[in-house]
Amino acid sequence: MKKRVYTLCLAWLIIGCAKSPMKDSSPEPMQIVFHSERHGNREIYLIDSEGENLVRLTEDPDVDSDPRWSPDGQKIVFGSTRGGDWDIYVLYYESDSLARLTRAQGDDLSPDWSPHGSKIVFQSNRNGNHDIFVMDTDGENQSQLTESSLADLAPQWSPTGDRIAFVSYRDGNAEIYVMDSLGETETRLTHSAREDLEPRWSPDGSKIAFSSHRKNDEDIFVINVDGTGEKRLTNTPSDDWNPRWSPDGQWIFFYSFIDGEIYRLDVTGENLTRLTYSAGSNFDLFISPNGERMVFASDRDGDAEIYTMDIHGENISRLTYSPGLDRAPQFRPIPH
Repeated sequence: MKKRVYTLCLAWLIIGCAKSPMKDSSPEPMQIVFHSERHGNREIYLIDSEGENLVRLTEDPDVDSDPRWSPDGQKIVFGSTRGGDWDIYVLYYESDSLARLTRAQGDDLSPDWSPHGSKIVFQSNRNGNHDIFVMDTDGENQSQLTESSLADLAPQWSPTGDRIAFVSYRDGNAEIYVMDSLGETETRLTHSAREDLEPRWSPDGSKIAFSSHRKNDEDIFVINVDGTGEKRLTNTPSDDWNPRWSPDGQWIFFYSFIDGEIYRLDVTGENLTRLTYSAGSNFDLFISPNGERMVFASDRDGDAEIYTMDIHGENISRLTYSPGLDRAPQFRPIPH
């Protein structure tokens, strides 16, 4: 299944064979999974953070999309249409084997790993309406957690593993909800006449950042998990999307449609800093496990490619060069 593309050079071979007394202090490259349309349809790929060692992980005439690492960095869950509609699959990276986890009629989407990697939560319209489901990582014991008259979407497992945040349209427009991991207790966090979307847990599980169209555009908000302390963090004349926390919980990163650039601010809403300056748009950002770098997609060179930079907006590096779109990158977790 894997087609590995390695770049070797004579200098590397010489250095690798030499026994230098000096220890290389440069950090080890981090692996990044992403999807690409470079061969005509969307497939899953792997590349390291220096742009080397490109590996094609899937090869199918249908769509494979939105890969996400398991917490131990050994498995990759993704969505695929290879079964006729959207289903969830898992790739066991080290053994190079693939398993189909869902087979119900309808679309199964948006899988998210529990923090200990024993469960996967996802959304499905198998019963005619999008609801939240959970299953074991081998696809067994699939259980429906929500049952509402309108769609429940985009589940996100808390870092502590005891709660799941999601978006629900049961109140007429999108609101943020939290429930326990068994689906027995649901709490509505937001109360807005406009859509609240993209819930993102803080690293300690005490807060949720989200985007909301409260006025004439989308802005970034943060709220405590009990629904108190809601605070608007951005107030720009354009849409601000895709909030991402730094691992220490001090910063929130996002991208803004006003100029297509990536920004950073304190969790208090102070010290807004622009990180990218390009002619195109920058999106799909994801922060490295050590909090030192981010990976993102950018169309600054004509189509979407994968880039990295440090969290201060410096040392930008382009990783991919392909005629098709490269998107949805994610760093491989560092096992604890």
